[in-house]
Amino acid sequence: MSNLPLLRALQSLVRHGRVLSSPAQLAGYDADALGYKRFRPDAVVIPADASELIHLLQHAASLDVPVTVRGAGTSLSGGPVAAQGGVIIHTSSLRKIREINSAGQWCEVECSVVLDQLDRALAPYGLFYPPDPSSGPVCTLGGNVAMNAGGAHCFRYGVTSNYVLGVEAVLTDGSIHQFGGPDGGRGGFREDWKRLMVGSEGTLAAFTRFWLRVLPRPQKCWTFRATFAELKSAEAAVQSLALHASFPVAIELMDPRCVAMVENSPMAVGLPQDAFLIVTEIDGPAELVDARAPIVAQLLEKSGALSVQYSDDDTERQKLWKARKVAGGLMGQLSPDFLVQDAVIPRRALSDLLQFVYDQADAAGLRAVNVFHAGDGNLHPNFLFNSRNPGELEQVEQISKALMRRVVDVGGTLSGEHGIGNDKTSCMPLIFSGDALQVQLAVPRIFNPQHQLNPLKVFASRRFTSRSSAGTAAAAHSDFSPDTETPAHQNRGPFQHFFDEIDGVICCSANITASDLQSQIHAAGFRFPLTLVQSATLAAHLDASPWGLASSRFGPLCDNITGMNWKTPNGRIIRLGERVVKSTTGYDLLRFLMHSQGRFGTPQDLVIRLRPDTGSGMVLVAHGTERALQNVARRIRNSSWIHWIDAVDLESDGQDWQPLLKLHVNCPPQEQPVFRAAITEMLAQEQLDPPQTATIRDPADLPDLVLKAAPDIAAQIPALICGANCRKIRLMSGPGVTLVWFDSAGESPQQVSAGMLRSMRRQLGEDPVDWYSGHHQPPVDPHEADWISELQKELL
Repeated sequence: MSNLPLLRALQSLVRHGRVLSSPAQLAGYDADALGYKRFRPDAVVIPADASELIHLLQHAASLDVPVTVRGAGTSLSGGPVAAQGGVIIHTSSLRKIREINSAGQWCEVECSVVLDQLDRALAPYGLFYPPDPSSGPVCTLGGNVAMNAGGAHCFRYGVTSNYVLGVEAVLTDGSIHQFGGPDGGRGGFREDWKRLMVGSEGTLAAFTRFWLRVLPRPQKCWTFRATFAELKSAEAAVQSLALHASFPVAIELMDPRCVAMVENSPMAVGLPQDAFLIVTEIDGPAELVDARAPIVAQLLEKSGALSVQYSDDDTERQKLWKARKVAGGLMGQLSPDFLVQDAVIPRRALSDLLQFVYDQADAAGLRAVNVFHAGDGNLHPNFLFNSRNPGELEQVEQISKALMRRVVDVGGTLSGEHGIGNDKTSCMPLIFSGDALQVQLAVPRIFNPQHQLNPLKVFASRRFTSRSSAGTAAAAHSDFSPDTETPAHQNRGPFQHFFDEIDGVICCSANITASDLQSQIHAAGFRFPLTLVQSATLAAHLDASPWGLASSRFGPLCDNITGMNWKTPNGRIIRLGERVVKSTTGYDLLRFLMHSQGRFGTPQDLVIRLRPDTGSGMVLVAHGTERALQNVARRIRNSSWIHWIDAVDLESDGQDWQPLLKLHVNCPPQEQPVFRAAITEMLAQEQLDPPQTATIRDPADLPDLVLKAAPDIAAQIPALICGANCRKIRLMSGPGVTLVWFDSAGESPQQVSAGMLRSMRRQLGEDPVDWYSGHHQPPVDPHEADWISELQKELL
């Protein structure tokens, strides 16, 4: 299609939006924040609202050109650019915050809501949305979801995928699907397709709106800034902080080259120019973090800090953060071009990789500075260069490829939060080859089989082929074509069993019992608090429930399992995920398959993120009326204490709903009085007695039925389902999960659960509730039958 017919077609499809076509207008869309790679689109269309965006996608096939959906264009990997020409759909008009549900702790937003816009809207409710990429003042939530964005504070709070409850997606055939919703479930589908949407980089669907989980704002923060004379002591401080009971929300590291760059600029803050700089932060209830602040300062001093400054005053805290926050902007001022790379490594390899960056850059005569998220090993080396100087761009790209090979050598992955885009497609064979590659490529065949959406991204083989030989720019793809890809990595076979005590990660059999796992990790000071029954295997837990004991604090099981060896029904072993705790490399089949209950295969080995055992666990029990105990649970759930209590559960036998409140706490012994005092005060507000200490007792078996809803809806469920067929009910107040154990004499488990679901739905009406059971599975939605079939071609 030549430009004129394309423009006429676009103008007929958008009545209220705009179509841009002049060279001056298109120039603003030929690159993202990566900057130096430019691809001019043939046209840009700005739909006025979601209905026009949907209308465009419904006619995408007739346009017969590539279509790239773009938000603010702040991506750092060459993502939202027209690498193969065609049309860019700029979604800037879709910026409504549709609903903030403070009781259910979720919000509904359109795809071009700006991150900081959402934060301002949530503040009056005492809530916040944790992912915080540095582009927050301008980046959109659509881009954040597409790239699975992270940020400085994701060390404790997690990345975007930990907060996406639901996605409304429009496919290239114009069909509209809601994957998930306020309950965080599957949205009426059998499979959890939203797991594949998050981090898909615009290659599967166009997003119109999201349902996002939000959290209570921390009551108080302490920020620390420490300088170190040498990398060894700075690295020791990072390792100690990462496993400390204070569990910092952020652990950032700047190298001396970066510090000197700041100090030689108008943004200088008075730091020694030859020092490494760590910025770390703790937050939570005031009485808790106030007790922890001097302990964190002592930790930094004992690690060899030259100086330690810390404050809880907002103005002073911003000053402590200043050097870290201005670094990115300075690079753009000091160099005509710069490339920010993104990779994740085990923390044990920090010094090795930093030295590799220095050696490579120095040998090429280029400047390189490092400022990055050290807590989770997320490197961001910055290479400063001038693309107008012959050979410099090629040197930077060669260093980047060499860096990625070294990253994979030490057990890392290509991206932690920037994604692959078209910047690192040539490196993807380092991660995916053979069966693993074929399963990855099956995902876009499900939703975007012609690769019309965002071609030449994630995998270089994803090329759109126009029906017309006159297609525009169909061959435009610089040097990231398949014939220049990096050779497959020789050591990327299935995971082997290991226990990394520095990074707090273990790879073990999926058939190990929870008690055997704990016996392996206890002596090293770790725990895995997500299991329900110590005698049950991890694989059995995955089949029974996506949530575990401490999901109020640490999220579902899929947020705590970073990789696995997956056995397909025909006996192949496919490696999914990574040994590092953060990855945006490829489609998220790990989370998608984890709870598929044998439909596509079974987990053989799991890579698990462990948690520090602070040496003192206790269970506190409170008695009272159901209403009073629900009020206490709600108070905890709506406060920053919810981030520090493993479990906030109401539990009863199933005949009637007269629960006890059980709180599971893991904290240093000296902090137990702080926890007790806070919980006692919340109980007193309901005229209830102080809590009693109880013994932890596992249930005899795994639950028969698991119900998932928004927390305010979940609070209603136990009273609706209790009765003769229930042996026990546990309401996990934090995540909104109800666990049910049956007493099904005379009826099959399938009959019991079907009856409970019917009764619950009659009384709850339209409020969304998802369910899981090891006894039977939801039916296949008609829309997903073909999708399942396509995936089964590779897995079965």
